[in-house]
Amino acid sequence: MKRFILYISLLFLITDLFGQSSLQKRAENALRNNEYTFAINNFKSLFSQTENEDPQKAIIAYKIGYCYRHISSPLHAQLWLEKAIDLKYQDPIAYLYCADAMRMNGNFDKAISYYDKYLSLVPSDKRGEKGIESCRTAKKWAQNPTNYKITNVAYINSEFSDYAPFFNFDGKGNTLYFSSSRANSVGDKIHGGSGQHFCDLFSSKEDAKGSWSAPFPLSEQINTTNEEGAPSVTQDGNLIFYTQCNYGDNHYQCKIMSSTKIGSSWDKPINLVVSDIPQDTNDYVHPNISADGLKLYFASNRPGGFGGYDIWYCTRPSTKDKWSKPRNAGDVVNTDGDELFPYYRTADSILYFSSNGHIGMGGLDIFRVNYDAKGKPYTLNLMAPINSPSDDFGITFKDSLEEGFFSSNRPGGKGYDDIYYFSIIKLHFKVQGQVLNEFNENPIPNATVSLIGSDGTSIEVISDENGHYAFELNPQTNYVLLAMHEGFLNSKYKLSTFGRKEDKNFDVNLYMTQLDSPIEVPNVLYDVNLWNLRPESIVSLNKLYETLIDNPNIAIELSSHTDYRVGPKMTNEELSQRRAQSVVNFLIAKGIDTKRLTAKGYGATQPKVIDHKTAELYDFLQVGDKLTPEFIKNLSNEQQEICHQINRRTEFKVTSINYNK
Repeated sequence: MKRFILYISLLFLITDLFGQSSLQKRAENALRNNEYTFAINNFKSLFSQTENEDPQKAIIAYKIGYCYRHISSPLHAQLWLEKAIDLKYQDPIAYLYCADAMRMNGNFDKAISYYDKYLSLVPSDKRGEKGIESCRTAKKWAQNPTNYKITNVAYINSEFSDYAPFFNFDGKGNTLYFSSSRANSVGDKIHGGSGQHFCDLFSSKEDAKGSWSAPFPLSEQINTTNEEGAPSVTQDGNLIFYTQCNYGDNHYQCKIMSSTKIGSSWDKPINLVVSDIPQDTNDYVHPNISADGLKLYFASNRPGGFGGYDIWYCTRPSTKDKWSKPRNAGDVVNTDGDELFPYYRTADSILYFSSNGHIGMGGLDIFRVNYDAKGKPYTLNLMAPINSPSDDFGITFKDSLEEGFFSSNRPGGKGYDDIYYFSIIKLHFKVQGQVLNEFNENPIPNATVSLIGSDGTSIEVISDENGHYAFELNPQTNYVLLAMHEGFLNSKYKLSTFGRKEDKNFDVNLYMTQLDSPIEVPNVLYDVNLWNLRPESIVSLNKLYETLIDNPNIAIELSSHTDYRVGPKMTNEELSQRRAQSVVNFLIAKGIDTKRLTAKGYGATQPKVIDHKTAELYDFLQVGDKLTPEFIKNLSNEQQEICHQINRRTEFKVTSINYNK
């Protein structure tokens, strides 16, 4: 069962516009029966025999492009649909299908222009808007791929179609089941849709050294002259479910089959009837059985869905009971497009599936159902490099590992569809540094350093005699580092590994401030002789606010200092008091309890004593210098202005470490 056979949709065939030559009849009959390869060959012959001026030539070109669209050959589909448009094909749908093909070919900008044209002709069709959004999203994803490594499984793939892998560990060894149209299949008839042999089921076993055996077909009890594909096996490896498509004259039907393993061989398969519709002629495909055999997902075009093929499921109380009536997986999963190849990952209870109805990169993309903090489900695209502008589908995982297999017809493969191996690229992140005294940069030993992560990480270490600490970090995680030590304010630092594609060592020194020392709040600025805070002061004051939040048990005195020069309107003490109060008012407005804050204006009564940080900035100052009027008057005019600026400062000091609401 070729996966593209399941893209059957009704085509309004314009059969009356043609005469009734045998070539025309063969072409139309092949198209009507979904034998797209046969139809393409006949329509191409008909195209070459039709005059350029004949309006039927545009219709023929469109139908050739339409057939290529249905066998997922976007390069040829784009070529013929563009040709149909150039020949003045009248139906606007040609612009939509051509844009779809361009998107699958990675021509996102050109595709957007064709979607725009289609929207101008058919503004009510949401497919145009969805196509534009998909193109823009796909460009971003292609430029920022996730941390997965993708490898073509060359030792399993053939020059034919190999797809829908299913990994199974039965307690004894690893087996990979898959579908293939390779030449040694039992179904040796040529498929009119794909031009390849009918598919059979194959498997490959992994040995103790990690090497996979040459693929071998399953028994002829399972592989028949019909088409078999999309296998799924219970965890013990003793029960297999798969799709079988039977092709008759001018009709076909796909159904779910199951077989039990007896010894080393498979018993005669039975048709698994899950339908509750009398004389049901709909398709039931792509079964996926849960590890315990009690829940079966599948895809079907049965009535009651959202359009195209939907994901459905059945349950049963035990393996001896009958299956329940099919239930639709709902609108989080299903769309008006096609949802196919369900895969239920038991390790994390997550449903994966492929779809061309959700926002995606090209044709079929692989999605998963995620849950937000409130437990509400939503659909997540796996993005590049697992998804591509081509068809990507049929994912399977190696148990709980973040690796597995999927199938794709992306360029560069060995055949039409190929099986690919994916694994997470294991990045290594680390943060290390010292806990230091902010004033003298001396190491602080025995500090408690905590690492708190958005992924639930919560780890503590004690800094060594040199203040060193270190942590290993996880990818895609936001972190907070918190240092604590008696006699010091808590110190906090934020970092993140989100979006990083390479290994990274973060060097972060955590500076702690002594409780018994005044702490300057830098860049708190006022206009001359005024006490209103200037906008550029807000950044520093927000940091002071965070310090109070990080240290909820402290109360502080907020002090303001001026230089010794007297202003014309009020005393320095009055001005500094008003300035200190303006800072306190800011913090109260942010939600800090008034009881934790005291405003005090000192005017010029407490000249600055130079610390090592200030001394490093100015070579004429030394640690311990006190910027009194006598000291300043002995300096040059430029140096005096610097000292006046240093004296004009805002500080806070801890007055209590026992604040409690």
